[in-house]
Amino acid sequence: MSGAAGSLAIPGRENDFFGARFQPEGSSEILTTKTMIVADNLAEVMGFELIEGRWFSEDTNDSLNIILNESAVKAMGIQNPIGRKLMDVRADADGNNVVVPFVIIGVVRDFNFISLRDAVTPLTLQSNQIFNGANKYFVTRIKAGQIPGAIKSIEAKWKELNPEEIFKFSFLDEDLDTQYKGEQQSGRMFAVFAGLAIFVSCIGLFALSAYITSLRTKEIGVRKVLGSSVTDVVLLLSKDFTKMIFIAFILAVPVAWYAMETWWLQNFAYRINISVWMILVSGGAALLIAWVTVSYQSIKAAVQNPIGALRSE
Repeated sequence: MSGAAGSLAIPGRENDFFGARFQPEGSSEILTTKTMIVADNLAEVMGFELIEGRWFSEDTNDSLNIILNESAVKAMGIQNPIGRKLMDVRADADGNNVVVPFVIIGVVRDFNFISLRDAVTPLTLQSNQIFNGANKYFVTRIKAGQIPGAIKSIEAKWKELNPEEIFKFSFLDEDLDTQYKGEQQSGRMFAVFAGLAIFVSCIGLFALSAYITSLRTKEIGVRKVLGSSVTDVVLLLSKDFTKMIFIAFILAVPVAWYAMETWWLQNFAYRINISVWMILVSGGAALLIAWVTVSYQSIKAAVQNPIGALRSE
């Protein structure tokens, strides 16, 4: 292990973050933020980046100190935040507002603590010293190649200190990955059905090309006799299919773009933008698949003996 720390919240578990109302010193506005209760060295273990100020420390009493993320500083409009006071406005048992002053000791760079579906919101970090050092999770950073041994060591220590509780563990990357299982499953499902749709379309296109070629057998024979090459005949038979694909492409692009932009991608604060090259590549792929599908019948008709075709007519 290269580090360990306790915490009452970890990224990706929304229920661990509770709302709190803060009023900046000298302001009449009250802002509601998410709050994360952490142990003194959790930031180093998790790799949070400190922009200014300091982290919580075992050498100081940080129960009334607080760290803000960039979004919280911007939302509160605080200039030179280090050392400024932030009033925690909370309700007592009688429903009356009670103000608890906190001192800002640091600013942490924004990080996604809930989901990539949502933009980073104002977040405050408080020391678990305010809860007498209580922890809900123990977070460890393990070096590559040492995971099995580290887990056994942690489990042995857990059983030694807390034998009555079952040892449970999970990996943060896997926990975060489960948030997007729905999207991954949807992606695989769409890929399967898209593949089936393309396969069925190719079968229909192949049959249609065979039928059209049979109707134009005499025309092909006449063109061959008059000097048309194989390439000329193939292009002739592919031209009509190309027109149909182009029309279908023009009709499909607005529908696909609208569905992706307004139905799918809008659910994510961090997302790609649909570029023109993506549309052109998809259209080119559709055209290539169609050409490959009809090429067999086209080439077969183009290379046959024109005398036989004319005689059969």
